Amino acid sequence: MKNPFKNTTFLFGVTKAEKLPSDNGIEVLLSGRSNAGKSSALNSLADNKKLARISKTPGRTTEINFFEVEDGFKLLDLPGYGFAKSGRSRRKNWGPLLEEYFKNRQGLKAVLIFMDIRHPLKPIDLEMIKLCESFDIDYVAVLTKSDKVSKNISAKTIQQVSEAINAKEILIISSLKKIGFEKLRKVLIGFKYE
Repeated sequence: MKNPFKNTTFLFGVTKAEKLPSDNGIEVLLSGRSNAGKSSALNSLADNKKLARISKTPGRTTEINFFEVEDGFKLLDLPGYGFAKSGRSRRKNWGPLLEEYFKNRQGLKAVLIFMDIRHPLKPIDLEMIKLCESFDIDYVAVLTKSDKVSKNISAKTIQQVSEAINAKEILIISSLKKIGFEKLRKVLIGFKYE
């Protein structure tokens, strides 16, 4: 099957609400802790190792990065949250931008919340879930690094997450082993037609 994300390109990064581009088309936010494997997942999604920069120091992204999948369909990569000492001050900077975005953006269809399968539902993840629910935005829990745990633990974690939150979908992926990306692409494309 042809990968519909193959031609995804980086457009620009935004740090202030007034710099957000015009609100047209469909947008899906990618969020998660700085070390949850979000950039690797974005690269695997597009089959392009150079699409999202992967830093050896998680939490380097400090802006909302816009990626165009195709005309009228964009993925927005949020700064990783909750990492090291700089996390709180950095969050203070882009927190207002995020709230403004959620409040006023008509094109926002869903949020993907990336969580390391070994450490899901941290308080900071639950904050993002609460934000989605308060603005009535669909969210998908994407459990990353599934190659690090057994199938048994994977199944238990999915059960635990599904009982704790009301996600539209719960997916498990491994960027290293390329597991779960076909399903992730299908879910994302689904938001385009809703």
